[in-house]
Amino acid sequence: MRITSDNLDQTIRLNEQISEQIVDHIHFIEKRLIKWQSLPIEEQAFEILKEQNLIEVPIPDENWGGAIRKFTNNKLIPIINTYQPRLYQYFIYWHEIYHLTEREEMQTMHKDGYEIITDFDLNERKADYFASQMIFGRTDLYDFFHSLNTNDFIDRIAHCMKSFKAPYKAILIELYQIANKNNHAQLQGDIKKHFDLRLKPNEWEIIFQENGLDDSLIKPSYVTNMNAIINTIQKEIKKHPDVQFYKDNLYLIKEWELKYKNVQLEAKGAEDGQLS
Repeated sequence: MRITSDNLDQTIRLNEQISEQIVDHIHFIEKRLIKWQSLPIEEQAFEILKEQNLIEVPIPDENWGGAIRKFTNNKLIPIINTYQPRLYQYFIYWHEIYHLTEREEMQTMHKDGYEIITDFDLNERKADYFASQMIFGRTDLYDFFHSLNTNDFIDRIAHCMKSFKAPYKAILIELYQIANKNNHAQLQGDIKKHFDLRLKPNEWEIIFQENGLDDSLIKPSYVTNMNAIINTIQKEIKKHPDVQFYKDNLYLIKEWELKYKNVQLEAKGAEDGQLS
C-alpha cells in the first residue's frame, strides 16, 4: 500500500496495532545482531547486512529499494539498490533486516501467536515501521523539528532529513504520529498538506544547498559491492569442490558484478556530465 495523505491516519492506526510486535523485534535485534553500539545507526545496519552476504548494486528504478533473494542452497541474501539516494538506502537497510530476521525471531522465541507472511501489505508495514523505529526510536525528532530557526516547513524537514539521515516520508510519518499523540492539530495539518509533495533530486539538492546541508545524502552512491557473498561462496567451493551449485552461484554473482559495474560507470559518468 502506497502511503498518501489520504491513508496517513490509517497508517498511524496500523502502526499502533503492530507496535508491541515491533518493540519485541527491536529487542531481539539489539540482543542478537548489533555488535557495535557506538556506530551510527545506519552503520550498525550495514554491519548486520554484511554478515548476511550483502549485495549492493545500482538498479535504475526509482521505485525499487531492495529485496531478499533466495539462492539455490536456500540461503537468503539481502540486495540494496544503490541507485537510490543514500538516505533511502539507510532506511532500506533496516527494512530488509526485518524481512531477514522475522522468522528467526519467531523460531528463537517460540512465538506462534500470529502468522508471519500472510498479508503482503501488513508485512511491508511492519518492515517499514521497524525501520523507522530503529532510526527514530531513541531520538528527539519532534523537539528537534520545533527547535529549528525557520518557519518554512520544507526547510525544516530538510534539516531533519540531514540530521537523522532518513527519507522525506519517513520523517513526516514519524512526526505525524508524535503530533497525533500530542494533539498537535496544526502540525498534523501541515504534514498532510505537504505529504504528497514529490520533489525531483535536483530540487532537493537546491533546498539542501540553500540551507547549508550536505547534499550527498540525497544522492545515489552507485556502489557495486558483492565482496561478502563472493568471499563466502569461494570458501564453500574450497570446502566442497565437487558441489556444483556453489560454482553456479559464483558464476551468477560474477555476471552481476560485471553488469552492474558497467551501470555504475555509466551513472557516474552521466552525473559528472561525461555522457550525453
